[in-house]
Amino acid sequence: MYDDNTTPTRAVLWAHGAVLGNRRGWGFAHIWPACDDVESYTHLANLAIVPECFASLTDKDGPLTDYLKWHAWTVCGWKPSHVAPPQMPADYNADLWRYLPKFDRPKSFIAKRVSELDNERVRILRPVMETCGML
Repeated sequence: MYDDNTTPTRAVLWAHGAVLGNRRGWGFAHIWPACDDVESYTHLANLAIVPECFASLTDKDGPLTDYLKWHAWTVCGWKPSHVAPPQMPADYNADLWRYLPKFDRPKSFIAKRVSELDNERVRILRPVMETCGML
């Protein structure tokens, strides 16, 4: 596993049918600091797209992490298995969230992208995807 944001960034973009186009001004953040946890690393409920200017506010124990954790827990019903359920921040507002457009065939799109690419990361992912029946 790579401890960088390349694979998680691709996961969130590909899950929404997006190719790695211009992402200037945006960052991709893990919600829970569980980068060494295989089940959390690319889980979509553990990833957020945030303006770059907020990146330090969402990192590790930044002031926005509790909001992201609560949102992921209430909307997706997910948290890393080794952590307790998060508590709702006192001033949390569920109306402030914005989502990428719904994409109906993410697995087909991801399989297509993996078949088109031949970099080291994709060569590592192919056997896993074959085992899961995605290729």
